[in-house]
Amino acid sequence: MDRINGQLFKEMLRSGMNNLGNQQQKVDALNVFPVPDGDTGTNMYLTVSNGVKEALACPSDNVGEIAKVLSRGLLMGARGNSGVITSQIFRGFYQAVKGLNEVDAVQLAHALVNGSRVAYKAVMRPVEGTILTVIREAADYTYAYTMTEDVTDCEKVMARMVQEAKESLDTTPQLLPVLAEVGVVDSGGYGLLVILEGFLKAMQGQPVEKETVESAGESAQTKVEGGEEEFGFCTEFILHLSDQGMRHFSEISFRDELATIGNSIVCVQDEDLVKVHVHTLEPATAIRMAKRQGSFLKLKIENMTEQHEEILEKDETITRKAEHKKYGLITVAAGDG
Repeated sequence: MDRINGQLFKEMLRSGMNNLGNQQQKVDALNVFPVPDGDTGTNMYLTVSNGVKEALACPSDNVGEIAKVLSRGLLMGARGNSGVITSQIFRGFYQAVKGLNEVDAVQLAHALVNGSRVAYKAVMRPVEGTILTVIREAADYTYAYTMTEDVTDCEKVMARMVQEAKESLDTTPQLLPVLAEVGVVDSGGYGLLVILEGFLKAMQGQPVEKETVESAGESAQTKVEGGEEEFGFCTEFILHLSDQGMRHFSEISFRDELATIGNSIVCVQDEDLVKVHVHTLEPATAIRMAKRQGSFLKLKIENMTEQHEEILEKDETITRKAEHKKYGLITVAAGDG
């Protein structure tokens, strides 16, 4: 396969989205960093599905134009730290394939590397052992392989990308202590691997179809000792910059301002739109900071402490029910269903 055309690119996106959707709960169950609130898979799937549905509806068969629609859709639908980073990976991908009708093996490898670079720039304090490490190592090693081996087959590039992503994911517990303590790999990195595997399946002529999502069993969040720690509020918004905001807004300055009240900061500007993600104990202050720059298109605030406690309570309930279960009921009925 020397080139990826628009039709195949759309099929890759659909297959990647379906594979992530099928394993959404497993990704959720791995989520312990930066906050053990069990929503990485959900956030990534909502992000990816919003972008992919927009891309599939794009009437063009031009890879660059499809990637542009995908990038904008991902940004508009981005949820959570992992979702925003995922949107930036594909924003970088779009920047690299802009204007291309089809993509060859070298261009594919380069686009993945650029996705890594753009994602790192979007995060104020990148943490190794996360989805960022997985995309960087996988993309860099794949690009080096493509160059040194003179690879011209796009399927081989994606197969190498999946292989390198798996190997990078396996090392995440060595880089991030909380993963080693709980005995899991990074949830965002695993979600990215699942998407890439879906891409490869489509390229092999076996695209992943949507299936019923099954429970992933025990969540890693139950193994994290939160104590009296308060995780704060996951605050996200999309800001439409005013005329004055367009003239004076600076991603770096705004990140520095947000850093005075929070962490896990991701701030991305796309023309007149700004997507912001921050974990803070003062969401109202973050909102006031943003209001000076323009108007809100979307705004979401979630109490991460309550989310973690709900997971613990649910696990205790399931355990309690399992311990006291004495009988099981089977219903038998004639007819369909």
